[in-house]
Amino acid sequence: MTTSSPNLLCRSLDVTREQPIVLQKELMPGYRIGLRPVCICSDNDINAIHEWLSEGYPGRLPIDQLRVFFILLAESTYAQAFMVLLNGEMPIGQFEVYQVMQDELKDSIDAGEGDYRIYVPVIPVIEALPEITVQILRTCLFYFFSCAEVKRVFWVVPENDKERNKAAVKTGFKLHPQLNETNPDSGQGANIYQYSAVDFY
Repeated sequence: MTTSSPNLLCRSLDVTREQPIVLQKELMPGYRIGLRPVCICSDNDINAIHEWLSEGYPGRLPIDQLRVFFILLAESTYAQAFMVLLNGEMPIGQFEVYQVMQDELKDSIDAGEGDYRIYVPVIPVIEALPEITVQILRTCLFYFFSCAEVKRVFWVVPENDKERNKAAVKTGFKLHPQLNETNPDSGQGANIYQYSAVDFY
């Protein structure tokens, strides 16, 4: 039996404290992208996520359930949620990362240690610069791959989600051969994309 090395990407956080920005990169003058774990100690992040996820729904999502979900993610040792920030403060997107061996995706691919899955409920967008989304996604991947334990990153995208499929391809993800053709989340048709650390650098 082998002992796992410390997990830098998915580690249990103290939810009572402000979470630091883990990566900052200026994509162009005046547009600095930051990535940090979702912060639970104030309502700012939860309110922003609640607003994003409520758009297009007739009823609002229960904010208390959302808060509990993100507390559980923050305290987890195999998953983590991140906010994408513009210029250190304005939230523009949200990611979740899961170890594939602890996720239902492991039944659809040749999963192994070092495999992680991203879930992108809110694609990071700057309204004035929609074309910059791919650079933001690559910046987030740069942080994920900077963690020594991350070897491959997977992204499961519903077949009918044209925006996310296009973003995955433009970012550099490649289609991964899957053991079955359905989305592990919903049972619907899905594409499984893969990015490996060796391809990224």
